[in-house]
Amino acid sequence: MHPIVLGTAGHIDHGKTSLVRALTGIDTDRLPVEKARGITTELGFARLELATSRGARRIAVVDVPGHERFVKSMVAGATGLDLVCLVIAADEGVMPQTREHLDICELLGVRRGLIVLTKRDLVDDEWLAMVSTDVRAAVAGTFLDGAPIVACSTRAGAGLDAGLDAVRREIAAAVDALPPREHTGVFRLAVDRVFTVKGFGTIVTGTVLGGQVALDDDVLILPTGKTARVRGIEVHGAAVPTALAGHRAALNLGGIAVDELARGDMLTHPERVAGSHILDVELRYLATAPGPLATRSKVLVHHATAQVLATLALVDRDHLAPGETALAQLRVDQATPLAALPGDHFIVRGFVATATHGTTIGGGRIVRVLAPRARKGGAHAQAVASLVAARHDQRIALDVKAAAFAGLPLAELVRRLGQPPEALAPAIAQLVASGDLLQLAAADHAHFLHATAVAELEARITAALAAAPDGIARETLRGQLPAALAMRGFDAIVAGLAARGKLAIDGDRVRRAAGPAAPTLSGADAGVLAQFRAWGVEPPRPADVAAAIKRPPAEVKATLDRLLAGKQLIKIKPDLFMHAEVVADLRARLLAFLEAHKTIDAQQWKELTGASRKFTIPLAEYFDGEKVTLRVGDLRRKR
Repeated sequence: MHPIVLGTAGHIDHGKTSLVRALTGIDTDRLPVEKARGITTELGFARLELATSRGARRIAVVDVPGHERFVKSMVAGATGLDLVCLVIAADEGVMPQTREHLDICELLGVRRGLIVLTKRDLVDDEWLAMVSTDVRAAVAGTFLDGAPIVACSTRAGAGLDAGLDAVRREIAAAVDALPPREHTGVFRLAVDRVFTVKGFGTIVTGTVLGGQVALDDDVLILPTGKTARVRGIEVHGAAVPTALAGHRAALNLGGIAVDELARGDMLTHPERVAGSHILDVELRYLATAPGPLATRSKVLVHHATAQVLATLALVDRDHLAPGETALAQLRVDQATPLAALPGDHFIVRGFVATATHGTTIGGGRIVRVLAPRARKGGAHAQAVASLVAARHDQRIALDVKAAAFAGLPLAELVRRLGQPPEALAPAIAQLVASGDLLQLAAADHAHFLHATAVAELEARITAALAAAPDGIARETLRGQLPAALAMRGFDAIVAGLAARGKLAIDGDRVRRAAGPAAPTLSGADAGVLAQFRAWGVEPPRPADVAAAIKRPPAEVKATLDRLLAGKQLIKIKPDLFMHAEVVADLRARLLAFLEAHKTIDAQQWKELTGASRKFTIPLAEYFDGEKVTLRVGDLRRKR
């Protein structure tokens, strides 16, 4: 049965550790300072035996500290939880860390849980009813809205053991309702403890966030880049050959010392995850935040078990009001990159605590890792917004498209998307078959270019050859194209054009292909075509051509039909025809403009064409329909 991790959350001294001890028989306060002060300062771990409708289950339990000074540890413990047990003392009710822990769990994507009112023996029925009502109001609109509320006492001799039995039943019911985790992603384990055991050496513990790890696997430690080998694996105190996503696991690592690891490190298989310094995110700014959030604010970011200082840059506005959600970038220091993947959740904290919600001000979901730095203008926000709603196959295509002429190798797609090659293969094969991607090389060395980049490169090559009747040396032609284009990409595009008869290769020179003989035109048809070439982008309407060239209308209509059928004329719209070479030249100039300026507005388009609105509007719509451009508001950008 799939692994389950249950975590506690709640205010200091509300009985989280006592509840775990009563349920499991394990005291998670293991440090002398915790014993002396009677509070939890570090993460504690236990295992809970349950009787569920599907049989006996053993689940992992993570007990977190409740004091506001230890929120860093609390967030680390809340990472990877399947269920949360929100613990509230019946004699005190909802307190500041109750609210902050609830916000953190929701921002981290926890979606199921229950509420336990501890210290039941200290209150009467009337008080308990009042506290229950307050708790319902506090969790309204959150993932715990409607969750079970169970009252219990963990004090020996209180005579309220039925409450603990009820807690067990509700946990078992929640476990039964949980869908199984997927194990298809790349392996990642977020390290929350590092220690040594005599005779074994270095041990790390943490929650497996994705994929699986096996004995003798080589692992990469991020962000340090050090490597180690897995010599042993334990889950629930028992040695196992593999640990899966959702397992609380202890790994015995060889080839690395204890002082070379720390909480916040991420273990992964080599070449599967990259440390990222710039991340595009969808940020939810809590309604309880103290005031508007300015762009480029300094914040503390919690991801998995790591805490780093970052600059938070809003990409489509200057300020974010409390309660709003927006696209943003997290920019972290070069020394502390995050081993994140799209879909991961994160927490953002400020530096001044509020009276009711601590220092947590927001959080959200990571949209893109290894992101380019956002610049002013709407292009970056539009690109990230398209990624937010993209399907799996669309996401692959969009990431390759964003790489423009450089394209992306398969290994880079794995690092960006968090899926191993075999999981990406079906979607990639479909994209290649549909022509959305051009694949260079095969198997593990595959490299991909997007169809829009290929089309623009082909247009540039064709234009360069049209201006050189005697052909161009391959190296010279390559030098006229973007430097980001790899040589094998250039070779593949040239080969593709040659295979389609668009160019010819003579040794180390490339020239425009003679191609099939153009249809023989009568003198009259050739004259009409030449006239359209002279009219350029402002020809008369088809119905007015006969009068313009002083020929019979029926004869001119037959000529226009032949020229359209032979594709010497292009129908821009029903009452606007243009010479094919005029349209091709305009397309090349448009693509060059967009390459340099990213977007084009109506005035710039008018200046580029040299025509009036009567012609620029249908021409713009024609290129939209040809999927050369995409209209976004008053601007157009390259598809």
